[in-house]
Amino acid sequence: MVEIELKAHVKEVVALVTRLASLATFQRCCYKSDTYWKEAHKQIQIRIREEKSFLMDAFCFDAERWPLKIEDFPADCSSQLLVTYKRKELVEGSFEVNQEQEFQVDKREPLELFLQDAGFSIHLKKEKLVAAWQWDEVLLELCFIPELGNFLELEILCDSDSPEVVAAAHKKLRKVLAECGIEESAIESRYYSQLLQEVRGASS
Repeated sequence: MVEIELKAHVKEVVALVTRLASLATFQRCCYKSDTYWKEAHKQIQIRIREEKSFLMDAFCFDAERWPLKIEDFPADCSSQLLVTYKRKELVEGSFEVNQEQEFQVDKREPLELFLQDAGFSIHLKKEKLVAAWQWDEVLLELCFIPELGNFLELEILCDSDSPEVVAAAHKKLRKVLAECGIEESAIESRYYSQLLQEVRGASS
């Protein structure tokens, strides 16, 4: 499966959520805790993600209280541990085209031990709070990342990464971004890992 993604900075959360309520179907809220392991020689990276999610009625989602706190999540929310490997490519300076392989594991300790023995070390840790909507084939996620702020991520899943398919997805994502009231000047081309390294490097 090929992910074609675009993300943009969000300044007015309430305005965006109001707009999304009229355009898309609310899906869920979730908290994602990511640990990135990197092998230094080949620069191969694997992500281990602990994800907690719960369904919420759209009318109960209060943008004024965003971002939610993890301690406010219900005790019975679902949880899973995911391992992800991506082949990433940045197209036109702002679109991510990713070939993603992902699977679920029951325990992280055996995998982490294997990664250490294989020459991997922890490269980065990241937290993300997400509220998700669906609009046709486009997944829209309002994301809050401590240290970085709010972003809107737009994603289309495709069976092919042919130039024609990618070009059509780009056109669709730009159109949806405009419908959400966000200008293209707000598009962020850097990966979150780059942004976090810049922020953390500046504060150290």
